[in-house]
Amino acid sequence: MKMILLNFFIVLLTISSCEIDSKDYFPFSVGAKWLYSITISSSYTGKEYEKRLMITNVSSKKTNDIVEVSKLHSDGSYYTYEINKKKNQIVRSSVILAFSEGMVEPIKKIIYPDLNFKKNEWIIKEQLFLIQGFQPPLLNVKPRSKFDMRYKVIKKIDNLKLNGQNYKFCLLIEGIGNTSFIGDTRSGPINVEVTNTEWICDGVGVVKQKRLEKTNASAFGNMTLEKHLLSFEN
Repeated sequence: MKMILLNFFIVLLTISSCEIDSKDYFPFSVGAKWLYSITISSSYTGKEYEKRLMITNVSSKKTNDIVEVSKLHSDGSYYTYEINKKKNQIVRSSVILAFSEGMVEPIKKIIYPDLNFKKNEWIIKEQLFLIQGFQPPLLNVKPRSKFDMRYKVIKKIDNLKLNGQNYKFCLLIEGIGNTSFIGDTRSGPINVEVTNTEWICDGVGVVKQKRLEKTNASAFGNMTLEKHLLSFEN
């Protein structure tokens, strides 16, 4: 009887382990589509800018242990990622942007160092996006700083309800970074505190994001981006 119970618990543990390892936070099937609502707001202007963004997996090919996935954004930007099953990580391998600000951070970099998030803390080299694209009343100032974002899995959520949809097996991830840039040589460097919070769910990926770039300068203020998933097709 004891042997039967022992075998039962071993099987149960194996099944639970397989469930954890089988989570898919980065769907790569061709034709998968995400439609997001994006709101960008500025404390300096007091205005909000809203738009829709569609992201589509336009190609997916496997070579040995690596799956290469290309994503086309409805704004014309094009991103390619490598899902490395052997190293258990996701690498962004190329970027073609449809807007003129360009990339300061490395094009090729690890996005998720652990597909199963058993490693719950990591560092990614990032850049300013919101403030960089905002033209304040300081002529010829383009904040172009890159810095370390320290990410951490804050919480595991078995059930998440968002915009009337229910999602299973989600993770709440938070990134924190700090950088500075020279806006006016007479006033010294302008500090920027950056936080990026994401909710990612099994079988879907990112369902919600909130990014804040906060400065100590009245000429720039604070910029906030909120992204919500409206629909997903796979």
